[in-house]
Amino acid sequence: MYQLSRTVPVNEPGKVYLSRHDVWTGLLMKAQNALPYVPQMQKCEVLEQGKGWLVRDIVFNNTPLRERVSFEPEKRVIFDRIGGVELGRIENVIGEDDRGNLTLTFAFGLTRQGLAQGSEAEAGRNFRPQARSTSRATTSGSTISSASRTDWKWSPSWQCSPTMYI
Repeated sequence: MYQLSRTVPVNEPGKVYLSRHDVWTGLLMKAQNALPYVPQMQKCEVLEQGKGWLVRDIVFNNTPLRERVSFEPEKRVIFDRIGGVELGRIENVIGEDDRGNLTLTFAFGLTRQGLAQGSEAEAGRNFRPQARSTSRATTSGSTISSASRTDWKWSPSWQCSPTMYI
C-alpha cells in the first residue's frame, strides 16, 4: 500500500481568510464535482447520494474508478475507492495546528491491482506527483496557497483514524 499525508495551513498572511465552514463548503463542492480541483481527473459523475454519503464514478489519469464518499460535517471527507484497479482511501481533514490555526490534511492509502504489496514494483509506483498536484489544486481552489510547500509526511503504518492527523 502506498501511503502519504500532507498538512497545509488554510490561512496565510495577505490571503483571503477562510473559516472552517468555508473550507467545508469547498470540500463538499469538490466531492460533488472534483474536476475544477483535481487536474488529473477527466470525469466525475455522482451516481447515488444519501444523507452523509455519495457514490461517484471518476476517471483519474485515464483510469476508471468508483468512490464512495462519506462526510463528517465540518471535519472530514473520506473517499473510499471501491471499484477499479486502484483501491484504498483518500481523506481530506480539516484540523488545527498547535496554535489553533486551521489546517487541511490530505492523506492517501492506495494499492494498485497487479502490484504485490511491499514489492519493488509497488515501491516504484510513484503516487507522490499525483498527490501533490491534487492537494495544490484543491487548496488553490479554496484560495489556499501551498505551491511552495514540500512538507509531505510518510506514514509507514497508515490507518484511517482521527488521531493520525498531526
